[in-house]
Amino acid sequence: MRSRPPALWPMDRRLRHANSRQQISDYTDLIDCFPTTPRHSQSLCDAPNDTIDPFLNESLINPPSQDEIDLRELYRIAVPVMLTVCILSLVFNMIILLSVKWVRKSLSPTLLLSLSLAVADAYASLVIGVGLVVNSLLPIVYGVDMGPFSNCYVLVLEAYRLGGMVVTVFHLLALAINHYIGILRPLHYAATVTRGTVAWAITCMWIFPVVFFLAYFSLVPNDGFRSSFCSSYDFLLRIPFRVTVSILFFVPLILMSVFYIHMFVMVKRHQHGVLQLQTGRQLHKNVKAVITTLLILGTYVVGWMPAVLFFVLTCLDCPIPVTQIQLWVRVHVAIFINSMIVVKSFLDPIIYVARMPEIKGALAAMYRTRCGAVADEVINHHIHYKSEMNRLTFLEASKRSKVNSCNGGQIQNQA
Repeated sequence: MRSRPPALWPMDRRLRHANSRQQISDYTDLIDCFPTTPRHSQSLCDAPNDTIDPFLNESLINPPSQDEIDLRELYRIAVPVMLTVCILSLVFNMIILLSVKWVRKSLSPTLLLSLSLAVADAYASLVIGVGLVVNSLLPIVYGVDMGPFSNCYVLVLEAYRLGGMVVTVFHLLALAINHYIGILRPLHYAATVTRGTVAWAITCMWIFPVVFFLAYFSLVPNDGFRSSFCSSYDFLLRIPFRVTVSILFFVPLILMSVFYIHMFVMVKRHQHGVLQLQTGRQLHKNVKAVITTLLILGTYVVGWMPAVLFFVLTCLDCPIPVTQIQLWVRVHVAIFINSMIVVKSFLDPIIYVARMPEIKGALAAMYRTRCGAVADEVINHHIHYKSEMNRLTFLEASKRSKVNSCNGGQIQNQA
């Protein structure tokens, strides 16, 4: 069999994957409607009359449609705004983490989990920001060709993005268990929830979700990472994968609801003397920590619930086939979904500062140090040190004077 000329290799590659591209669109469009490359695959957010083809170079013959032009202009406005919010969220969460240096007390298990949750928020903002740049800003707005492995970039980013969602919900579940033991089993809390246990749990919560999704994407035969140039990922657009993601999202939420309902029932009974083992001050502190976690949980539900519902309900064989949703509906829903996730990561640092006295005090100390007040503190410390040395010198001199006077009196008596 004669080999085909090299000039026809791009055509062969296109024909080889034409059928899959007719049914499988760019996966990221299901959430953010921001395609990966200028048209490496037919996108669910693209107009039906796709005219730009990097393989056949048809863009030189057929100009972009009006829908494509409008979509590019929308990306030109929306993507930089969302990137700005992602950067602000990342910076605010990093400031929370840097303030740990100024925390005077030793880090409690609750504070360790909260700080790790702040890392998860920063991580989510970073992954979304990178996805916006790689999937939208470069290929769509600036027309950058991301190369033959662009779909592999999409899969990696999606594994890390979904992993970040699961990391966050696992942290919230861990905080719920932490509060549950602290309120209902206060005598066993110190022995059960140790810093070593919390460190081990945090490590597992960070490693498992990302490894799970990367392994999932690598184990499907002839799909995902096991397909040529990651060109096929039909499993992502089917119900089994969507059900798996929904289980990882909703099951921890149900468990958290059970824990918090039980906690508040027991706290209510405490007013009638059921939980007299705890002091009122300790119980008030635990309840305040629970309320803080519930506020963060609320932002998580409000931020991620629209994305998860849209993700679960819209796929090729879902109750609402995504191909039947109009282009501009998908685009605006995608912008709303991503905005809610980013705003969620932006609000959490405000909750930390407003509700956690350790973080508030650490930020105040860090601000004073970075804004020049450290010089005043050094001067005051020097003055205090000098006055303390003078006081000690005076006491030592007085002591010696008394000893000398006593010795002198004894000598006179002996004389």
